[in-house]
Amino acid sequence: MVQYCNPVEVLYGTGSSKQIATYVNKYSSSNRVLIVSGRKSMREQGIIQRISEDLTIENFDVSTYEEIMSNPTIEQIDNAISFVRKNNFGIIIGLGGGSVLDSAKIMAILGNKQRSIKEYLAGNIEIEEDGIPFLAIPTTSGTGSEVTMWATIWEMSPTIKKKHSLSHKKMYAKIAIIDPSLTIGVSPKQTAMSGLDALSQAIEAYWSKNHNPTSDEHARNAIALIFDSLFDCYTNPDNIVLREKVSLGSLESGLAFSNTKTTAVHSVSYPLTFHFGVPHGLACALTLGSFLEYNSEICKDNTKEAPERTLEIAKLLHSDTVIGAKDKITQLMKKMNLPIRLSELNINDEGVELIITEAFTEGRIDNNPRKVTKENLKILLNSII
Repeated sequence: MVQYCNPVEVLYGTGSSKQIATYVNKYSSSNRVLIVSGRKSMREQGIIQRISEDLTIENFDVSTYEEIMSNPTIEQIDNAISFVRKNNFGIIIGLGGGSVLDSAKIMAILGNKQRSIKEYLAGNIEIEEDGIPFLAIPTTSGTGSEVTMWATIWEMSPTIKKKHSLSHKKMYAKIAIIDPSLTIGVSPKQTAMSGLDALSQAIEAYWSKNHNPTSDEHARNAIALIFDSLFDCYTNPDNIVLREKVSLGSLESGLAFSNTKTTAVHSVSYPLTFHFGVPHGLACALTLGSFLEYNSEICKDNTKEAPERTLEIAKLLHSDTVIGAKDKITQLMKKMNLPIRLSELNINDEGVELIITEAFTEGRIDNNPRKVTKENLKILLNSII
């Protein structure tokens, strides 16, 4: 039996964010609107002012929360939830990258409840009631958060460094508005890393144990769009046609892995981020080619279809071999001036051991088609040190 489900309404196209008032009117329970964004870029680019003005003209009462940081911590999310609980918003709009969208999701689902986020993360209580309606407007092309039901929170105390995930079908956005023009101001470096995150998600969705025909179609589209357009977009960041292609690829990637989840690449990326500060997209890209090769091997601890699927991925990357495709990924990273080895990030043998200790995330590592052991992971990481 095959099942694919994604309830998010999607509006895609350059200028689509100008329709914001129509959809706020459709989904909001009152005229009180909260826009959630990061600390600087949305205001510096004038995006939050324009969105606010478009809503104010239509008689919506607009507030903003501009305190979201990259990789938000439990404490930061707690503060954001407290802000929502002190008000009575009819809808919450996430305007930004993945951290902003994830934070806005949590603010929406828990903003009308009284229990702490730690209780939900611990699994002590279940989400039962609907949250405040949530509308997603991504301004980067990478995470796919606008069409998933997951949100990532980081625990970054002196003694504990851990990635948490809150997930529930009630956390899906009512609508995702993907306006490629909003990504014009994204720096080349951020464009590269966000795009590599989307590419990783699409490739992982394609070889995931949970793949299905619909997710496969989205994944193939995403891989082709992103791989063929990302470098050109990196070198021509003001080209709207290229921005449209990468934005669409990111959307397709999100629609793919929203049903499959990610695999070993993402699982290994988490300790790279919380122990060594490696940006998420780069943390994924560092091992993507190596896992492509790893999953291509015919052996008893691999699924029967994985070797064939990795070859199909290779062809989407314009290579006749998996090894050739691995090199294509490496060359793409080098062309975008990104490190390709752990040592370039000051990660040594001791760091590799730390990564291995914390790389086995349930629901991700076991979703990889080929079983990953500590011994095999050490060999893989040592090959890129």
